[in-house]
Amino acid sequence: MGVRSSSRVLVLLLVSAFPAFAQDNVLVIVADDVGIDRVRAYGYQNTNGKPLAPPTASIDRLASQGVLFRNAWAHPYCSPSRGAALTGRYPNRLGVGFPTSGTLAESGLRADEPTIADLLPPDYFAGVVGKWHLADDSPLGTLTGGLDHAPRCGFRFHVGSSGNFLGAETYYAWQQTRARIANLGASRTKLITQYATSRTTDDALRAVSAFEGSPWFLWVAYNAPHTPYHVPPTGLLQSEPPIPGNPLSMGKSMIEALDTEIGRLLDSIPAPVLARTTIVFFGDNGTSLDLVEPPFKAARSKGTVYNGGVHVPLIVVSPRTPAAARGSECDALVDLTDLLPTVADVAGFAVPPGLDGVSMRPYLEDPAAPSQRTWIYAELFEHNFVPQPGTTIGNQSLERFHQAARDERYKLIRLFDGGAGAPATVEEFYDLETDYFESVNLLDASGAPPAALQVTYDALAAVLDEQSS
Repeated sequence: MGVRSSSRVLVLLLVSAFPAFAQDNVLVIVADDVGIDRVRAYGYQNTNGKPLAPPTASIDRLASQGVLFRNAWAHPYCSPSRGAALTGRYPNRLGVGFPTSGTLAESGLRADEPTIADLLPPDYFAGVVGKWHLADDSPLGTLTGGLDHAPRCGFRFHVGSSGNFLGAETYYAWQQTRARIANLGASRTKLITQYATSRTTDDALRAVSAFEGSPWFLWVAYNAPHTPYHVPPTGLLQSEPPIPGNPLSMGKSMIEALDTEIGRLLDSIPAPVLARTTIVFFGDNGTSLDLVEPPFKAARSKGTVYNGGVHVPLIVVSPRTPAAARGSECDALVDLTDLLPTVADVAGFAVPPGLDGVSMRPYLEDPAAPSQRTWIYAELFEHNFVPQPGTTIGNQSLERFHQAARDERYKLIRLFDGGAGAPATVEEFYDLETDYFESVNLLDASGAPPAALQVTYDALAAVLDEQSS
C-alpha cells in the first residue's frame, strides 16, 4: 500500500478532536506576488496619503463578508508558500525553499507528501486551476516533477500553467497543462491565446459546474500580477489604462484586472453553492520589487524575510462566521500552514500528526479570539532538496538560508549566505509595534539584545534553532 492510499485509510479511521463544520465546499484563491500593500482593504497609503493599492473592489468585498487577518505570514517565494499551504508543514520539512526550476537542478514537492487533496473524504472532488509551480522539470511520473505532478499530489485534475510564464510565453499566448489523475503519465499541453487571468476564471467555473453537487475543494491560482508585465484588456479595468513599458503602472493594472476576474468568478457561482462554500484568499508572498512604493522598501520586498516579503493578505469567508462578525479583522498570528487544519474542520477529516499549522476555525467563529500561536515563522533556502528519512535541513549544503520568526510584537531575523566558509550568520531584531518597516536593529554591535528583551530574543532564537536542526 502506497503513502497516498495508506494516508486515506488512516483518515477514515481517525476522528477529529472536535466536531467539524458541515461538509462545505472550499474555494482557495491565490494571488501571485500580492502583498498587503496591494489590497485596498488593508488601508495602506503612499507618502501623499493616497491608497497604495489599485481598485480591488472584489477582494474588499470578501473582507466585508468574512474575516480579514492582519498578521498573516507566507514565505518569500511562491513555491515554498504553496507547499506549506497544501501540506500544513514548513518548507524545511518539504525540501522546497526556493522557486522550483529544472534549469537549477532543483527538486519539487515530493508526490508522496500528504496534501489537502489526499486527506479529503472520498466524496470530495479536488482540483487545481491555474499556476501550480511545485514541480521540477523531471519527466512525467517522477517523484518531484512532471506535468502530471498535481494529480500525483492527490488532485483529480490540473488545468493551467505548470509554473511562471517564461521565454516567449505571454499572458496572451501561453502553454496550458492538462493533467488528470485517471490518466497519469499522459498529460498534454496546448497553446492558449486567451488572456490568462480570464482563462483561469473560465476554467474554474467549468470545474465548479462539473462537480455536480458533490462537495469540492478547488485551488484557483492566478498568475497575476507576476511577470511578464503587460497591458491587460481594457474591459477588465475601471481605471485609466496603464503606461506601456512602465512596470509599476502595468503591474497595478494587472492587479485590477485580477480583481475584476475574481469578482466574475464569485458572481458566477450559483448562490446556493456559494452559500455553503468557505472562501480563502491569500497572496503567496510579498509584492515584487518592481511594484513597491514608499513607505515600503523595494530591497525588502518579495524574496526577503522582511515584512515586505512575507506579510501577506489573508481573507476567509465562512458560512460559519456569525453575521455580526462578518467584516471583522483578526489580529491573531497565522501563517499558511494553518490552511490544511482549517480545511480539515471545514471538510471533516482528521489532521495527521507532525503538522506545523493550527486551525483558524476559532477566529472564523470569533475574530476576537486570542491567538493560538505565540509565534509564526518564515524562511527561504536554496537549493531545494529531496528530503530523505532521518535528514534535516541542517544536513543540507545550502547556498542561502534566511529565517524569521515573530511574536505579537518582536521579530528576529537570521541571514546566512555563501555556503561553506561564508561569513558568520547575521542577525537582526526589530520592534514591529514601533518599527514596522524594520529600520532600527535592536541588537548592539556584539549582537546582544537589550537586557529587558533577552527573554523575548531567546524565545525567538529557539524557534529559529528548532527549524534549522
